[in-house]
Amino acid sequence: MSGIPVLFITIVLLSLILTLYLSKSSQQSKLDNKAFWEKESKANSTRKADISDLDYIQVPLHRLPFSDTSDKELSNIQETIRELSEKPILNLTGISNTDLKFKYGAANMTILSECDNNYTLFVRSLYKWASYLYEHNKRKEAVTVLEYAVECKTDISKNYILLATLYKDLGESEKINDLLLTVMTLQSLTKESIITALKELT
Repeated sequence: MSGIPVLFITIVLLSLILTLYLSKSSQQSKLDNKAFWEKESKANSTRKADISDLDYIQVPLHRLPFSDTSDKELSNIQETIRELSEKPILNLTGISNTDLKFKYGAANMTILSECDNNYTLFVRSLYKWASYLYEHNKRKEAVTVLEYAVECKTDISKNYILLATLYKDLGESEKINDLLLTVMTLQSLTKESIITALKELT
């Protein structure tokens, strides 16, 4: 019987601690929401900025291993790359829509979203191209495409893993360390997982 009051007191204390924690968490959430909507309001009223001098990606078609082919898959990939090279491409990875509006104005969001979507399709297409080349035993050409994707700061983890694998296959394992340094500069949620995967290959 003597254990019952102790148990009761313990339960009451835990309940109080949980209540205080939930209350504090709720207050913090309200503060965070208020701060977000205040920033969003300011962002929506930001005047339209000049975005002509942003770091648009200019695709160096002459550097990439295009080839005449009757293979429909390869032909489609190469055509997608060529078409995208004529469109505005911006790497906006890690930048929220609110921050974009705050910096460049809400009036620019349509074109910025288009540029960001073009970038996403572009780096995905580069990886598809490199994978195709790798599967068809064109390793050096695959490396060329993957290295360019890295220059464009792609956050596709498979891009880095395949490139590191190719470096090992080609006897250039020392280049994986340089690849790691590049990954460390990424503004991406996938950065840590890419670093872990590359370290396993060194």
